[in-house]
Amino acid sequence: MFHRLSFVVLTLFLSFFSVVHAAEFPACALPCLGQASIGSCSPTDNVCMCNNASYTNATNNCFRTSCSAADWRTAYNQASAMCAAVGVTKTNVLNPPTKREFTPVYYGRRAVA
Repeated sequence: MFHRLSFVVLTLFLSFFSVVHAAEFPACALPCLGQASIGSCSPTDNVCMCNNASYTNATNNCFRTSCSAADWRTAYNQASAMCAAVGVTKTNVLNPPTKREFTPVYYGRRAVA
């Protein structure tokens, strides 16, 4: 029984990895895809995972803390594209990367963005 279960888990992982690899996520983002709990979703049910706010927020937070700003945007955009491919176009992510990030410029004692 254990070997059969291991085979099923390995098969699911390899099929998921090939999808992830095809989407060309940055290397820093790959571990994030498997860290968050998928709740009651099947590992192959992208519609369920894309609609799962807990999963999408945890994954995005991992992208944010594990990647550079540019790679975070790339990972977020790839994840959004994967969700759009299965018909999920709304976002559940509370803190998506901005399209333009401001670096404060100091004039005297005040910061101006």
